[in-house]
Amino acid sequence: MRDHGPAPAIQRLVQTLTGRAKRDAPSSTLFMHPDLVPYAPGQGFKIRVARRSSVLQDALGLLNRRYQQRGYGSQTLTLSPERMTIVAYEEQQVIGTLTVQIDTRQGLLSDECFKAPLDVFRARGALLCEFTKLATAPHAPMPATLASMFHVAFIFAHQVNHATHAVVEVNPRHVAFYKRVLGFADQGAKAENPRVKAPGVLLVGDFAQLGRQLRSRGHRGPGEPPPFFSHSFSNAEEQGIRERIRAALAQQGVAP
Repeated sequence: MRDHGPAPAIQRLVQTLTGRAKRDAPSSTLFMHPDLVPYAPGQGFKIRVARRSSVLQDALGLLNRRYQQRGYGSQTLTLSPERMTIVAYEEQQVIGTLTVQIDTRQGLLSDECFKAPLDVFRARGALLCEFTKLATAPHAPMPATLASMFHVAFIFAHQVNHATHAVVEVNPRHVAFYKRVLGFADQGAKAENPRVKAPGVLLVGDFAQLGRQLRSRGHRGPGEPPPFFSHSFSNAEEQGIRERIRAALAQQGVAP
């Protein structure tokens, strides 16, 4: 498997954006969703990258609580150049987490059960990333929490690191959401996932399709519910996020 190369850029980017403060200062906050201020006006909805262990532990705490409630196995999260954990906060409380892993020579977590279909995509020239270890708190404002985390993951993985497809391994009961709402396609039969001690189904999403959904986030027909990504960042906010990321990479001498 070839090394696609962008992973080290993520580590340098995270260092630039989050700084090296000893405490969880606002410098670790990447983006704030301006519409989500139900409890603390002016503080907003915060999306952070878990570079420091305190933020990573917040994410891991939520992840294991939610997984244990569903009877899944205990999980781990580590800091790594090719792995980025996104953490959503409302005030100081973690309400969501999502990890994005760029495909490298070490492969993806999904290779453990689904290496053959993933290798088919690689052979076609696809640049893969994996959305994994997703959890949201029961009281998290939905679907805004999911939409915002997926949107930031899309910007990092596709717009900055040029991944063409997102891979996700989900419980069979969640397949309908990913297919109906995000346009993912299943890639064969389910398999037992030893990491979570539960069955999993491999889904693959084309970032070109996700990009079209994001661009049309404000459009809906009469009587239709708001599209999922209408709860994410606006077009102007997306551009600002992307420019901040690219500017940080340029400062580090890395071509975005």
